[in-house]
Amino acid sequence: MKRGAAGAAGVAFAAMTTVAGAARASSGMDSPEIGVLQLGRGGAWVARADDPLAAYFNPAGLAAQRSGAHAGVHLMHLSQCFTRLGPDGRPVPPSVTSPIPAPGSEGGPDPEVCAAGGVFPNPQVAATFRVSDTLAVGVAVLGPHGVGERAWPESIPYTHPTFGDRTQPSPQRYLLTSLDALIVLPTLSVGFTPAEGVSLGAGFIWGAAAIDFVNFSEATVSAGGDDFNAHRDLRTRVKAADLFIPGLVLGARWAATDHLDVGAWFKWQDAVRARTDLRIESRYWTPAGTRNEDPCGDEPPGCNVTDEENAGELRLQIPMEAKLGLRYHRPRAGVARAAEPRVRDPLADDLFDLELDFTWANNSAVDAIEVRFREGIPVRGTVVGLVPPNADVPHRWKDVMGVRLGGDFVALRDLLALRAGGFFETKGQDDADLNLDFHLGYRVGVGGGVTVRVGPVDVSAAFQHTFFGALDNGGRGNIKAVSGAATAGYRSLQSVNGGRFESSLNEFGLSGTMRF
Repeated sequence: MKRGAAGAAGVAFAAMTTVAGAARASSGMDSPEIGVLQLGRGGAWVARADDPLAAYFNPAGLAAQRSGAHAGVHLMHLSQCFTRLGPDGRPVPPSVTSPIPAPGSEGGPDPEVCAAGGVFPNPQVAATFRVSDTLAVGVAVLGPHGVGERAWPESIPYTHPTFGDRTQPSPQRYLLTSLDALIVLPTLSVGFTPAEGVSLGAGFIWGAAAIDFVNFSEATVSAGGDDFNAHRDLRTRVKAADLFIPGLVLGARWAATDHLDVGAWFKWQDAVRARTDLRIESRYWTPAGTRNEDPCGDEPPGCNVTDEENAGELRLQIPMEAKLGLRYHRPRAGVARAAEPRVRDPLADDLFDLELDFTWANNSAVDAIEVRFREGIPVRGTVVGLVPPNADVPHRWKDVMGVRLGGDFVALRDLLALRAGGFFETKGQDDADLNLDFHLGYRVGVGGGVTVRVGPVDVSAAFQHTFFGALDNGGRGNIKAVSGAATAGYRSLQSVNGGRFESSLNEFGLSGTMRF
């Protein structure tokens, strides 16, 4: 068996999370899109599209806006926990050859492992420039509606009945231990009104992503279970970047009647293609399951560290998305027509509105993430071997359908609006394919918000809670770690994603939009 080939394991799973994180911006796996007004309405906004973020979410809406600037931020708290189980339905021990107690057993740690909590800020900025009565230009800089930084434990504490307080390698280590992602989607769009009541829009996206990811892999295939002994575990850190992920958005809006608007949106984005830098640390654990602080001993420092630039390449096809929205609004009686033709101001013109949106994301375009490596990369600190050139990671995603319902009530004309809404999105993955990169169970979200107009500035706040349907395969997972065993197809004998994955998301948004 070639132990060095296991360096690909960490890279493969890192690749899975890396490109998946980038895909969150465009694959319907958000909950739903970013934006404070959208948050308060359950994402039902494609037909309304009344602030500068329309540059991304429906550029046709730019044509009915005054010139203005927008800045907002979401403060997001994502709670995630994973209970790893084997095919027998029992928690998986960290080693098949060690007397360390299994999670959930007497003297062992809690079988449920949770990511570290904390509030993640997710900002957005945008602007609209009205060129003429029929033409407007918009620009937006935003990211996906997600948390770009997560930390799962490398090891977990327990109290040994004889030796007292100890630690052991965490059961989810082969899937994820840390992720730090910066993903931005600068978008330049135009909105045009070719005829009364009809608006069209289009935009160009220059996407960019940089990700720093850590997980563990197997150096050699173990006897049907995890085994950190004999230096089998490798800690792998991957840095990847794709600074040009081009895409486009198309939008339309039609005032079918004085009370009914129809909105539509479509997005396409090119595949993520990222070069990866790789760092592998072997001999990471001591036989007791604690971190090895002196892995080299009398050997030269760094004897167990492999640093390789441009080690491989990742590729993920980003799914297409589409939305269709129907918005009923009740104009206020006796309100004078806006001084600027074709400009809409719901806070001044409407009594209330209610919107129903239908969404689709072509997630089934992603069957696997391609992870390919340069041939001939050795892994230091192990029996000399090579990283396998093909370490593709199966995902087997499914299309996601969604429905969103939300609206505004203008309590005080030109001063105060209240809003509420909710959404539902279907399950996007079989339980047996669950991973910790993000949660693909069904989603249900409920939220509410408020806008107060202070002179030329609309100040908005919103809160939303998202429920995730748990993914639970009872220990019969499909994902296997990459190992150094060529005879086993460079895969572990055991699955590493068996168990139950649970998530919930709370977020607060605050924004300001100035019109001029």
